[in-house]
Amino acid sequence: MPRVRARSIGADDVTHDVLIAPGFTKITRASAEEISVRRDEPAWLRERRLDAWRLYQSLDFPHESDEEWRRTDVRSMIFDAVRPLSASAPIASPAQLPAALRSAWDESEALAGRVVQQDSDVVYTQLADDLRARGVILTDLHKAAKEHPELVRRYLSSAVPAGEWKYVALNAALWSGGCFLFVPKDVEVALPLQLLTVVGAEGLAVFPRTIIVAEAGSRVAFIDETRSADGETKTFVSGVTEIYAGDGARVEYYSVNRWGHNVYNFNTARAIVGRDAQLVTMAAGIGGKMTKMRIDTSMPEPGASADLLGVTFGDGDQHFDYNTLQDHIGAHTKSDLQFKSAMTDSSSIVWYGITRIEPTASASEANQTSRNLLLSEHAKAAPIPILEIEAYDVLKCSHGATAGPVDENELFYLQARAIPRAVAERMLVEGFLADVVNRIPNAGLRERVMRAVLAKAGATPELGEDDVFEDDVFSDGGFR
Repeated sequence: MPRVRARSIGADDVTHDVLIAPGFTKITRASAEEISVRRDEPAWLRERRLDAWRLYQSLDFPHESDEEWRRTDVRSMIFDAVRPLSASAPIASPAQLPAALRSAWDESEALAGRVVQQDSDVVYTQLADDLRARGVILTDLHKAAKEHPELVRRYLSSAVPAGEWKYVALNAALWSGGCFLFVPKDVEVALPLQLLTVVGAEGLAVFPRTIIVAEAGSRVAFIDETRSADGETKTFVSGVTEIYAGDGARVEYYSVNRWGHNVYNFNTARAIVGRDAQLVTMAAGIGGKMTKMRIDTSMPEPGASADLLGVTFGDGDQHFDYNTLQDHIGAHTKSDLQFKSAMTDSSSIVWYGITRIEPTASASEANQTSRNLLLSEHAKAAPIPILEIEAYDVLKCSHGATAGPVDENELFYLQARAIPRAVAERMLVEGFLADVVNRIPNAGLRERVMRAVLAKAGATPELGEDDVFEDDVFSDGGFR
């Protein structure tokens, strides 16, 4: 990394070495302007992009001593070769997706609507006619900005401001395609909606942007799944998801990361939960070389509740780094975080979770739990729970974190019944993760997440295709 001498003005007025942050030689201000012109965007949106670009240029990376960043050295990651855009034509069927990505589209899955983004473009959008007639909007973000400008202007970058950190600003300047979901007051979407983002182009930088607005009393479940092939060159991803749950609404948001092995994935998901509203989120970490994901829930109104779930399986040299925030602002709010991971080979995971009880959050309840199963002597886990309690009358606030290997006694128990060690280990992984996965209300997604995890754990087709995942899997054992 190049260094320059710079003067740091402090108490002692001492000169220090300062690292120059890595840049993107193929990504410039002209890239943001090109996206705006290509999409014929309104002037207000173009100005927002250029303001975000100026923020990107002015912001430095988080300091390596920052607690949330010191285990993931973003300054050492070089992405000079990636390019910002790769055009894709609309498609009418999954047969038109790249061969390596066709399996990502499951025609048998019962969905109320679907958006497919290939590389930098949304190429397919479908929504049930009855939902469209009731005012539900599911479309790409460019189209939403033209047809529903008052909604997009209100919500875009409201929960996740462009100036939050450098790569969030880059997303605000360069997002392309994107997804906008709006569910009107008291409308219930019975089946899930899906955003499927697939990347087939080599050496691409991708900037997913999703806005989910659920008005008061509405209900919706949203599956955000990402896929790419195992390319030889780096892929850079900087994604942002903003969720707004109105009073009494229920929103389920599931992020399923199945990126290819050479993807560096930075992602921020933040939800603002209204009075008596319910939020369920899950982050399923399966793919990518490096994932740095922030999942925040803000509960400013009384009675709001949030469940934050996480399941991760790492192998090879994968690195996952999760930051979570359960921010209790309103009274009688409730949150529960349950994260579980199984790591093998030289993979590693970091979870840095903050539960914050503000002075106004009287009679609130909160819990955070991180359990990590280490399947090899080189795998690493660093779970770090933090409680910040400023209210004097909290009903309950608890946290816990563990990391350790598979219990040899449990392995012996299974092997003594003629089960090979590799199969026994996989069974323990399944049992260990089952209680979190089984909290996914949608049965199809629940099964798909578990199968994807078990495939990485070495499940054979015979073991992986016909499994039934029930709530009582291993419920009488010590695998929780």
